[in-house]
Amino acid sequence: MVVYKKLEIIKIDYNESINKLDFISSIVENGGECLKKILFKPNYDAREFNDYSLNFIRKIYQNCPLIEYLSISFSPTTEQFSEFEKLLKICKNLKSLLIVIHNSGKVETQRKFLKNGDNLLKLLIRSAPTNLREIRFYDDFKFSLPNLETFFKNWSGRPALSLTTNDPIYEGIQYKELINKYKSSGVIKDFKYVVFRGGVDYRL
Repeated sequence: MVVYKKLEIIKIDYNESINKLDFISSIVENGGECLKKILFKPNYDAREFNDYSLNFIRKIYQNCPLIEYLSISFSPTTEQFSEFEKLLKICKNLKSLLIVIHNSGKVETQRKFLKNGDNLLKLLIRSAPTNLREIRFYDDFKFSLPNLETFFKNWSGRPALSLTTNDPIYEGIQYKELINKYKSSGVIKDFKYVVFRGGVDYRL
């Protein structure tokens, strides 16, 4: 068994031959106590994505008390949302998250996307650490206008939030008006829409 002492950063670029969640989980388990950054571009090729993502979340909150920047991908199940919320409560140094929700092997409806987004916003308000100030996000979830406004209202008083996504829904007029409203009030520091998913991922 290899033990990674005083490892602070893990960066993995896109590579189809690596099951990143399983690979990173094994590193974290054997030396995650000093990790501050875990950055990777998620892929979903593994058939056991649900199991790997659940294990990944648990390894993070069990072994990475100092984590500040984290790429994370998981399925929109009740269990995985619950475990992600536990991670948010335990990892109090988190400053930035890349969140990817992916329902492996299933075709999602617009209604389900909105439900996933609603679940995410609620748990962020309940449990996000006070240091969190950046969220990058894409894939199988969307935020409705009413739920997004509720989130912004509840975020007031925390550090101004920077958001980055490649979902064009947020380029709509009503979304832009809402975002500009909360930029003016200091809740949002920046809201970036980028065309390609690679622009949302952390630069490696």
